[in-house]
Amino acid sequence: MKVKVFHIRLTKENLQTDQDTLNNFLDSVTVKKTATELVNGQPNFWSILVFYDDQKSEKQEKVTDKISVTDENELTHDEKIIYSNLKLWRQDKATQLNVPNFMVCHNTELITISKVKPQTMDELSKIKGFGGQKISKFGDDIIALLNSI
Repeated sequence: MKVKVFHIRLTKENLQTDQDTLNNFLDSVTVKKTATELVNGQPNFWSILVFYDDQKSEKQEKVTDKISVTDENELTHDEKIIYSNLKLWRQDKATQLNVPNFMVCHNTELITISKVKPQTMDELSKIKGFGGQKISKFGDDIIALLNSI
């Protein structure tokens, strides 16, 4: 854990700049604890002591390398047929589970599946929105549907 001290001067010409500096710093670290004290001086200022760790947790910074296609217009004629079939499957599955369609799969997930045409669970896992739970629930159905078209 590290420590950094900030002074937020309470003058009109410095207040916003000092606050922006503090906010930028806070966005780049994981804050553990803070302490503040109003200091009377020329000018008056807040002294802020920040205890922190260097970076946000890996989970917060994680950049995904999953595939996502969001525009239905990017689909070819054959891919639109796949997309249409996937939407019908989703409707049936949602009705069966008594949940809204989006709880099964989002449109962007179905568009991406139509474009990528995964043939294995591993390929399906590379699509944004498909983790272990969704793959175990719907992976076999999706792969079977894609193989039947």
